[in-house]
Amino acid sequence: PPPPPPSPRHDVRSSQSALSVAPEMFFSAVESAENRNMHDIDELDKLASALEAYNNCTFETEPELCEKEIQDRADVAEILRLKIELELRLDYLKNANLFADDVRKDHDMEERKNFRDALVANREKSSGGSDLGLW
Repeated sequence: PPPPPPSPRHDVRSSQSALSVAPEMFFSAVESAENRNMHDIDELDKLASALEAYNNCTFETEPELCEKEIQDRADVAEILRLKIELELRLDYLKNANLFADDVRKDHDMEERKNFRDALVANREKSSGGSDLGLW
């Protein structure tokens, strides 16, 4: 009988060595993808690049499951790339977005006006008034 078709893993030894080195990186990548807190962009890029460069199956041996492992690993890398983009966009929104800056300034002016109106209304309720010289 002919030999069985080769496993999707390129080399069992390289897969075994990958298992001894990659699990921590894989775990960090999955944790970073799942965690909604801010992450260092350079670290996210490093993890995404490592996942994108890794072409072997590490955990699955069946051909269909191996393909799913590869696709799911690519999905995690894409999530990391999206997180990088989101962090960059949020930084822009906070530090350079003209619209957001105008909205914050307008809101601050409105808050100051409301505070001043409330202070004046409170003084009018007071019998003796207050002459603190705030205005």
